[in-house]
Amino acid sequence: MNTYLIGMLISMVAYIVIGLVISKKVKTSNDYYVAGRKAPTFLIVGSLVASYCSTGIFMGTAGETYDGFFGPYIITPILIVGYLLGSIFFGKYLRRSEALTISEFFEKRFNSKKLRVLSAIIALIVYIVYMLSIMQGIGALMSYVTGLDYNLCILLALITFTILTCTSGSKGVLITDTIMFGIFTIATIVSSILIINKAGGLYGAIESITQVRPDMLSWHGNLNHLYDNGIENIIWAITTGVTWISVAMVAPWQASRYLMAKNEHTVIRSSVFATLGVFLMEFLVSITAVIVFNINPSIEDPTYSMIWASTNVLPTILGTIMLTGVLAAGISSATTFMSLIGSSVANDILSIQDDKKKVRVGKLSVIIGSIIIFLLAYFNPPNIYVILCLGATVVACSWLPICIASVWSKRITKTGAFCGMLSGFLVCSIMKIVLAITNTSLPAYLDPFFFGIIANILGMIIGSKVTRVSPKEKEEYEKLKTTPKSELDPKEIKITKRIVMSYFGIGIIITLMLIFMWVLPYTKSL
Repeated sequence: MNTYLIGMLISMVAYIVIGLVISKKVKTSNDYYVAGRKAPTFLIVGSLVASYCSTGIFMGTAGETYDGFFGPYIITPILIVGYLLGSIFFGKYLRRSEALTISEFFEKRFNSKKLRVLSAIIALIVYIVYMLSIMQGIGALMSYVTGLDYNLCILLALITFTILTCTSGSKGVLITDTIMFGIFTIATIVSSILIINKAGGLYGAIESITQVRPDMLSWHGNLNHLYDNGIENIIWAITTGVTWISVAMVAPWQASRYLMAKNEHTVIRSSVFATLGVFLMEFLVSITAVIVFNINPSIEDPTYSMIWASTNVLPTILGTIMLTGVLAAGISSATTFMSLIGSSVANDILSIQDDKKKVRVGKLSVIIGSIIIFLLAYFNPPNIYVILCLGATVVACSWLPICIASVWSKRITKTGAFCGMLSGFLVCSIMKIVLAITNTSLPAYLDPFFFGIIANILGMIIGSKVTRVSPKEKEEYEKLKTTPKSELDPKEIKITKRIVMSYFGIGIIITLMLIFMWVLPYTKSL
């Protein structure tokens, strides 16, 4: 049994123990699904970043940038703007509704059970898709590092986050997310510094890389990677960033965190800090993967570039911490999705009213969901790639216009919301599946996401034109727009304003990081 396996097993046992301890404080469905609505800013920030940073960053993003696509990829984190936009224009109103889920929010706002079920079904599809991709990442990571069978690795991880989610619910997810966020953030910062020093320092490494591959850090990236034209690569980066802005704004694994916040000020404050956290992780992992190329330009599968560095460049102890951090990133995302599966089934699709029964059914749904996900991952059916096409962009183009209109439009009706959501989902998902089956690619600016958004807006407008807003819908709209007295504390408002103003400072920090850690060393080496 190697050191890396021991570290991973210890971390998984630790998360299970934490979950069991926290479970003693979970008494009601409010505790289980929204952490009693008492979560402070640092827990919301930890969960937002952790649920975003799965193995996709440490393996997917790292692989792309190792392969020479740094320039376009580092543009896509404009998605971080989505956190602040989402918290101000939707998140705080979601918190104000006192719903247990976003789907329940839709029913309350539009007085429509059908809309609630439709949104829950769409969400469930996306949760399963994401869980499959997370399981693939965790299984590949553990198998590569430990030598254990891939399916055994999946099973071990599945047992860990199933027990954690079932026993402690959202409280456990929030706390362990934040712990995992701390682990993989510290591990990434320290590991990046050591790997860059090993390569001769940032400027020296970039100069060396540029002599061998001038396009590695260019604005357009490797022209053999995606598009053979620099402008198209940048268009792809911008459109991808815009897509992920909507994900950061309304995707349930992000926006649902706001339902757990202790007040609306926490919602807005956490979005500001999450902005910095997500960018920091994206940038450090990306630039470090580029530096790894300088150390070893012949890694057969770029997906494992950061994993290779952890086992071959870093000291064993730090490498173990780094790998357990990557594992933590995957598990944290998985626990978030599993808890959302439980809440969607028990609270939205079955609409169970009894408090204790709602918790029991939610736990049972998590267990059944885990079994289904394991079987799908184990047998890996030929059409699993098609299933994976129904990713984050599908839920975003299904939900985004409805989420914004629900708060900012008096004219949208439940029929309009239903038609818009269904249209956005069908157009985007069908296009993605057809493109996958036919192996067809479209220009970046014709991504199915944009067609889904347009279809959603048209469906929403047409459906609202032929129906009228009911008195109940008007009432719920007015409730959302009425600020509770508890949110009007002058001291709290002043602190929130200061934190929002610091957003401009974060923008300056990000700009300086890009200039001094990318632009200047690269241009100097040309």
